[in-house]
Amino acid sequence: MLKVIFTNKDNLFKEVDSFCCEEQVDTIIEIDRNIKYQKHLGFGGALTDAACISFNYLNDKDKEKYLKLYFSKEGLNYNLLRYPLGSCDFSTRNYHYLNNEDINSLSIDCDKDRILMYKEIVKYQKDLTVFAVPWSPPAFMKTNGEMNHGGKLKDEYRSLYAETLVKSVNLLREQGFNIKVLNIQNEPLATQVWDSCIYTGQEEARFLSDYLCPCIEKCAKSSVFLGLFDHNRDVLISRMKETFSEKLKPQDVNYLCFHWYSQKDFEQLDYIHEHYPNFHLVMTEGCVELLLDKNHPVGDFSHAEKYIHQIINDLNHYAEGYIDWNLSLNMSGGPNHVGNYCEAPIMIDEKGNMKINYSYYAIAHFAKFISPGDCRIKCSSNNSDIEVVSYQNSRENLIIIAYNKSDNPHVLVNPFNSDEKIKLLPHSIYTFMHRN
Repeated sequence: MLKVIFTNKDNLFKEVDSFCCEEQVDTIIEIDRNIKYQKHLGFGGALTDAACISFNYLNDKDKEKYLKLYFSKEGLNYNLLRYPLGSCDFSTRNYHYLNNEDINSLSIDCDKDRILMYKEIVKYQKDLTVFAVPWSPPAFMKTNGEMNHGGKLKDEYRSLYAETLVKSVNLLREQGFNIKVLNIQNEPLATQVWDSCIYTGQEEARFLSDYLCPCIEKCAKSSVFLGLFDHNRDVLISRMKETFSEKLKPQDVNYLCFHWYSQKDFEQLDYIHEHYPNFHLVMTEGCVELLLDKNHPVGDFSHAEKYIHQIINDLNHYAEGYIDWNLSLNMSGGPNHVGNYCEAPIMIDEKGNMKINYSYYAIAHFAKFISPGDCRIKCSSNNSDIEVVSYQNSRENLIIIAYNKSDNPHVLVNPFNSDEKIKLLPHSIYTFMHRN
């Protein structure tokens, strides 16, 4: 049985009801079930302060709708969640769980609203995996004396900071957080005007091997997998070569996390997969930065196409999971304490009016149909205008996602019935679901 769903700027998640077409075929998609690649971990988003603030604009009925849209099986069935440890740019201010040298004073009370939202989320998704990551150490631990504008972790605070991270994870786990992955630092190469901290690859390796790993063994109440990098994919190869010294071995790290902001260099993921095969490759942040795209309005369909292109190419280059940035934002793309406004799939005004952007439906073409444990299989198109990816589940049901990125329609032979043809409209995404 075959079902085909498509989306473009004029049609949202519409079923294709005709497999007849008079035009000449110009596109063939080929699949090979016998050539298998990575298994899928899941999809998700980030529970930032801004996401929580916008969520709380909603009344109780619309909060339920929001949670179902993202975390229920009828929605996107998100099972991954990224959680900033302390403030990030999408907070209203700088804050940290520890503000002095007394580790016993560490408190997550400042996260009470996000903790409440998390407890609502898990009512709809029991199998949630949390990726925890800090944007900055406390200001007093840094060379520049503030959480913003980069700076570095002072040598004398490495041990205390490792303990800070582990205790933060322990306290959040006591609140029900299923934290499975701990990353050392968000975007360790970037001196940002917001919360940030610089680590070279060698510094990150030294902190992990000499301080964080021993502290986890000693203080963590249960095991946690370690992640590295959490920055743009275009410098993955050089960063990994710098990071892995004699002290730190690749097998000491479980997850390699990357961001999409380079917009290309997908082949760097192939290199990582080949040379560091034990890594789970996960895309942990991507969004449309409104300050960098002033030619298109918020929610423009071109923004959805950016998601489609990025997800297809990351998956085709061994990414096992995809975590979007903010789950939701206000209508300005915030709040953000430095004005770094972005778009989110769901945006909400202060009166509680919710707008579902095209990007939500772009993600849905993947997240609603590719489940954890599904395996990517070989899939190719003979037409450079058509980007494709394919997955097979344990019951050997097949998913093919095809994206026509061009201004022209193309005619495709039905991959599951060579007697039928399907017209792929310009700037449209199609999901083919074939069940045995």
